[in-house]
Amino acid sequence: MADSATPSSNSGNDPSAVPQGRIERLTDGWALAFDKQFDYPTAHIWDVLTNPRKVEKWLGSVTPGWELGKEYTLDMGNGTASGTVLQLNPRSSLQISWDDELGEESVLEWQVLESDGGALLTFRSRTDTADFLAEGSAGWEGLHDAFAAVAAGGTPEPGAPGQWRSLRDAYSRDFRISPTMGVLEETPEGRTLLFERWYDAPADDLGAALESSSGNLRMGEGADITAVDEDGFGKMRISQRLEGGTAQDTAALMAAWHLALDSAAVRLDGGTPNPNSHRLRALEALYGSMI
Repeated sequence: MADSATPSSNSGNDPSAVPQGRIERLTDGWALAFDKQFDYPTAHIWDVLTNPRKVEKWLGSVTPGWELGKEYTLDMGNGTASGTVLQLNPRSSLQISWDDELGEESVLEWQVLESDGGALLTFRSRTDTADFLAEGSAGWEGLHDAFAAVAAGGTPEPGAPGQWRSLRDAYSRDFRISPTMGVLEETPEGRTLLFERWYDAPADDLGAALESSSGNLRMGEGADITAVDEDGFGKMRISQRLEGGTAQDTAALMAAWHLALDSAAVRLDGGTPNPNSHRLRALEALYGSMI
């Protein structure tokens, strides 16, 4: 999952943001884990997890519902996902494959366990790469907070301005995972596009890799690009003030920067990037839905 909040959130450098989940490195990829204790019976938590009317309140509209071995589609309002129900043990566990609009694939699993007179809900998301992992972690934290609100009989409330980005940055910082997505910052001077990426390479190598990857993309003019060595990473920061243009123009520019930064990572790893138009269009749609 890329995220569940808009990239136009305000500055997220909030040192008080503390992740509820944890990111774990596996031998064959990565896992995001949440464990939450509820003072409700397991049957109630299972109902919130699987009843389509309840699921719509905290996650999105699922069609046709969770049915073992069957495909599903999920409409989350600002994005969609699809996949297959891999495991469905009543009042016990739900496991699904998750394919998003960018072609990112993961496997999600919830378990509902009796614990301390109530129910322990565990969540695991497993993926091959760390792309969008910090963003996805912040997004899933918000969704599980919404789950808790529904379990309590309430209505989930939108997160505070900047909350998603603060959590994203906290997950990046605490688990040493690079942010992936660009964001928009509102300043007195206007709107500014901002990307921050971390690479396992010296800062001196980052500029050349990005320049080689951005020549054929619509990158615009006036971008401020800096690279520093910090915490064992080469960290690149791109800041570009937006001068007019439509929301579609902004989405296209953010998608182009995103693809160029992805391609730079491939070059720094010794490979040859092969950016494609399908990926670029998918990124444009992602950013466009969130502006």
